[in-house]
Amino acid sequence: MIELRSLRHLVVLARRLNYVRAADELGITQPTLSRSIQALEDRLGTRLFDRDRGGVHLTPQGQMLAERARFLLIDADEFERLARMNAEAQSGQIRFGMTPMPARALLKRVLASRLNQSPGVINEVIVRDVEELWGMLSMGEIEFFVSPDRPLHDLTHAKTELLGQFPLSLVVRAGHPLISGRPVERLFPMLRSSWTGVPVPQEIQPYILGKPNVIEDFGVLAGLTASTDAIWLSTTYAIRDEIAAGELVELRRARQHTEVVLYQLKRRSQSPLAKAMIGEIRQNIGLLQAEAQEQNKR
Repeated sequence: MIELRSLRHLVVLARRLNYVRAADELGITQPTLSRSIQALEDRLGTRLFDRDRGGVHLTPQGQMLAERARFLLIDADEFERLARMNAEAQSGQIRFGMTPMPARALLKRVLASRLNQSPGVINEVIVRDVEELWGMLSMGEIEFFVSPDRPLHDLTHAKTELLGQFPLSLVVRAGHPLISGRPVERLFPMLRSSWTGVPVPQEIQPYILGKPNVIEDFGVLAGLTASTDAIWLSTTYAIRDEIAAGELVELRRARQHTEVVLYQLKRRSQSPLAKAMIGEIRQNIGLLQAEAQEQNKR
């Protein structure tokens, strides 16, 4: 197999048409360059340069092959550049998943940071329920996913990592009967973003009407909660703006916590892009927790 070094010698000599200048540019001796060109000609079975008293000249075959070698070197340099950028998480494509709750709380912050730091990276994020994401992970369609919900499957082949905790609360609209302090005798619809996860707190169950309504779209869930008497089991990390605006209210008496977990396959090594993204997710969960603690002190 012809080495790229030999092709680089060919291209530089074809441009310089002078062994001394070409060798100087390449940082090698003239005899070394002469031997390299001779070896390349022997390997290709054709003369690349004519040498006479008038100097060095490309043969027709040499001109054609030197031009082709130039493009090959450009491609090789670009390949090396892309590989280096990918190793540094500066280029390439990453595909991962999140369930609706962490997606609402984290994605905007995480992707804004990654797009600013690594604009050359293509991010593809799948927001689905935990069962769909587990199926995609098992088939190798995504590198990892983040969820507070546990898949209803054998996790023998999974590698899990605790990323942090989210507060889990019952959320209602401003002016809801349950925050009036007066006795309540009616029942209210329940909203959730998935079937699995933390059960409804015992103290609120007497007020729940039937089975929960499961809706994966957090924008729809927030709108329904703000405009109806439904009770929503959610994390305040995902609806901080709505709470700050006074549209939604947290029932603190029902507050719990849920673990946010990273799911990967044991047999699959982590790509540099996955490592960078997971680090960003972990950092932002920490920031959310710190911001919540600071807000609680006020």
